[in-house]
Amino acid sequence: AVLIFVVCAEQIAVAQGQNTLEKVITNKKVRVGILTDYAPWGSRNAQGKYEGFDVDIAYKLGEALAVDVELISVEAPARVPSLVSDKVDVIIGCITPTNERAKTVNFTIPYASEGLVLMIWADNEDVKSYHDLAGKTVAIVRGGTPDVGITKAAPDANIIRFDTIADAFTAFKSKKAEVFIEEELMVYYQVAQDSRFKTVGEPFHRGLISFGVKKNDQEWLNYLNNFLTNMRFTGELVEIYEKWFAHKPASLVIN
Repeated sequence: AVLIFVVCAEQIAVAQGQNTLEKVITNKKVRVGILTDYAPWGSRNAQGKYEGFDVDIAYKLGEALAVDVELISVEAPARVPSLVSDKVDVIIGCITPTNERAKTVNFTIPYASEGLVLMIWADNEDVKSYHDLAGKTVAIVRGGTPDVGITKAAPDANIIRFDTIADAFTAFKSKKAEVFIEEELMVYYQVAQDSRFKTVGEPFHRGLISFGVKKNDQEWLNYLNNFLTNMRFTGELVEIYEKWFAHKPASLVIN
């Protein structure tokens, strides 16, 4: 009985010491889940390397921790599951800290904000805002913020849901949908690259952007909040924002 007690005590001690912060420092590596089909937040460049706003922040996190950064590509609907299944240590992937998601994972303080906008073909004169979407075919990613936002804002739209942002965008570009809806900075970036498209209306269904972490991992959450607070205070976060989005952040969230 004594031997069993000792073994169990050791197991409890090990379990208690296995918070993510200690694991990351011990392993000298942090696994960061990012979106890689979502320029300028995260994408692959011509050389096949990941780049973007979230990617730069991930590397800053590695520098702060003095560890290597392993970037792990995750699709938008898989961001929360990848945390729950311990595939990643943190999500830095333009994720909105909704109340529904917060039932499953925890979120840091915000590091950016966003709103949804409509992308349509440049010759489309029928759609001026989300109020004109009744009967229109709209491509979105399944279960994400655009799904929640447009389902509420335009319940009479013909919504086509896809498992990835890339698939939804491809459907729009191949004219299987008349409208593509996503986060404003991603949409503005894509429109700037291709004159065939335009945006209409003001951003709607505004939200915040945070890091995502597993539940019951308070030490790790505390560290990440401290990291973001320092990034905001020193101005590093604004510098990275302006690098990728070519303007100052409209929100005071990261100032």
